[in-house]
Amino acid sequence: MPTSTTGAIILVGPGGPTPQEQLVARAQQASALDLIDTLLAQGLEPVIVAAPTDGWLPAGSGVIFDPDPPGQPFHFGKRLADLIHRYALSHLMVFGGGSAPFVDASLIETMAQLMDQAVHRPGGRIPSHMALTNNKHSSDWVAFTHADEALALMNDADRDNSLAWLLDQSGRYDVRVVTGLRPTAGFDLDTPSDLALAACHPDCPPRLAAVLQDSRLGALPVRDIACIAATPESNLTLIGRVAPLPWQALNKVTHCWVRVFAEERGMVASGRLQRGEVKSLLGEMIRKDGAYAFFATLAGLSDAAIIDSRPIMASLGLWPSDADRFASDLYMAEAIHDPWLREFTQAAAEAPIPILLGGHSLVSGGLYALVEIIERQAY
Repeated sequence: MPTSTTGAIILVGPGGPTPQEQLVARAQQASALDLIDTLLAQGLEPVIVAAPTDGWLPAGSGVIFDPDPPGQPFHFGKRLADLIHRYALSHLMVFGGGSAPFVDASLIETMAQLMDQAVHRPGGRIPSHMALTNNKHSSDWVAFTHADEALALMNDADRDNSLAWLLDQSGRYDVRVVTGLRPTAGFDLDTPSDLALAACHPDCPPRLAAVLQDSRLGALPVRDIACIAATPESNLTLIGRVAPLPWQALNKVTHCWVRVFAEERGMVASGRLQRGEVKSLLGEMIRKDGAYAFFATLAGLSDAAIIDSRPIMASLGLWPSDADRFASDLYMAEAIHDPWLREFTQAAAEAPIPILLGGHSLVSGGLYALVEIIERQAY
């Protein structure tokens, strides 16, 4: 076990007030608790939890709780910079509350050893200013040295996904994607469909697994879709910001036909979403013919579908609230305020094939989780 010079920060959001938002928030909190156990077991200290409240943290958890300043809008980079400065942290790992449900002890130990070498024995292939991440372009977690020298960069990091990219672009850090990872080390808990996938995964950690025993998640067709994907010559459709590597991974473990409609990757990072420039061929089809006709056509092509619905919404000039989007993922049509999304959700629910709705993580890290569910016949 490394002699740790490395601490950790876990930033956990509040979640919204609706039942579907609180379901995701509780899962993120439970995942953070599982991660805390892993970090402390590897000797990392301090472990700082930044969150609105600490009622979900057990007594004697061994962490430092730092409450979010009340009445201030949250900015990821500024909050992180403040924590680094006030606790005089130089070498640390940074996680979101739901960013690491399948990050295990061996990965934490590997990163801690590399960080320790960068701090105490730099040279050769190990630079002193190093960052480790699962994805340079859209990081779920980042470990980096000399964090005190990166404080100015963090003013531009309004989202956690941009941290590794900003470190890389600064020219001061050697940012490396940790290779040899289980692909699900990059799986994030962002939406209810992510929770449903995690609930079916055989390696779901204990506190998270307990929270995910929820009938609303059990009603989502993860196991049905896994069974269909595992059936030779069946047809599965992937829609949305589908990443090529998880699609390839799915192809390797199945003998089904995979139809892919990949649209609008990078729509958030590029600013297209904020500028109202998102375009979707499938969105245009729905605009023209309606959601019921769209799902009828889709059912004629596929035995099941996994849909990142956010590009379709954005292409139609819509960005419903988290509450509405999460209700759609859970097929809670009656709880959706936006009339278009309510009809879209109802049409998906009534489709003659199983359909899983979600966000970007569903068709990126979520596909890796599905691959492992299929490989281990956990359906």
